Amino acid sequence: MKSRDFTKTGPVAMVAHACVLVVVVCLLGAAVSHAATDEADSPLTVYVAVGVLDVDEISSADQRFTINYFAQFRWVDSRLAHDGPGTIRRDITDITAPRFLILNQQKVWSSLLNVVDITPEGEAVFRQRLWGDFSQPLRLHDFPFDKHTFELPMVSFGGLEQQVIMAPDPQRSSLIADNLSVADWRILGYQTEVREIPLTNDVSVQGFVFSFEAERIFTHYVVKYIIPLFLIVMMSWVVFWIDPTEAGSQLSVAVTATLTLIAYHIALAGKLPDIPYLTRMDLFLFCSTLLVFVALVEVVLTSRLARSDRVELARQYDFYSRMVFPAAYLAAAAWALL
Repeated sequence: MKSRDFTKTGPVAMVAHACVLVVVVCLLGAAVSHAATDEADSPLTVYVAVGVLDVDEISSADQRFTINYFAQFRWVDSRLAHDGPGTIRRDITDITAPRFLILNQQKVWSSLLNVVDITPEGEAVFRQRLWGDFSQPLRLHDFPFDKHTFELPMVSFGGLEQQVIMAPDPQRSSLIADNLSVADWRILGYQTEVREIPLTNDVSVQGFVFSFEAERIFTHYVVKYIIPLFLIVMMSWVVFWIDPTEAGSQLSVAVTATLTLIAYHIALAGKLPDIPYLTRMDLFLFCSTLLVFVALVEVVLTSRLARSDRVELARQYDFYSRMVFPAAYLAAAAWALL
């Protein structure tokens, strides 16, 4: 068989060969473009792991908590693959990468650079270390016997045109430290979840949420506020053992108890924010103040009876008050605190 010399083919054949080459090049370009489009359209999964290293403070009055935390975001993007030989480091603003935001962060300080470590296979790892304040709305109806869930809602924004899906990292578990700085709260547990996070009434985004549950240690409030309140109210009952003819002594005790309760109201005002409802402590304070005020009214009434020569009737009022007031106060305390 003789080999064919393509250089001696006619012009028609040469044009045909050129057309075939053009078609092949176009098909290859379309395939590459289609693959790139598919990659851009497919969701990017970002694996997240969070570690709360310390909880410095939980402020009920300011509706916030202060923590020291570490987070790792890991994803694979073939567009970031390189020739190696090892991991390279790039600023996150210099590459095509998702950006991450904690929605409730207030004042925070970062101790790590905004850099991404990239392996030759295109696996990217971004690490974040923050210390600062995070807002948290609290329902304080049960104060000081309350417990709350504190959240770190994380979302991805900007940096990529494709959708970003955040998920717990199967290679690294989230955690919270055992020894924490916060003294008046007890950590009960923590969890991670992926859910829709509402931004407005009509708009929500998919995000990653790390949350921990904490319970207030109420011993401080019992010793420093509740027990002294019991003693102050019991002090106001001393007037029932003072003879109604000694109106000056009765009034002195009753007024002293009232003024002491006012001072307690002022002391507790800084522990809570301005909220449109009453807490358990508010109800207990209200019941205490009301009974002390009623005791003051009873003193005025018995003193007036004594001056009207009805001393025996005034003494009967005092006698029954010795039983009625303690019973009413115990019932009110149980209703408010239990």
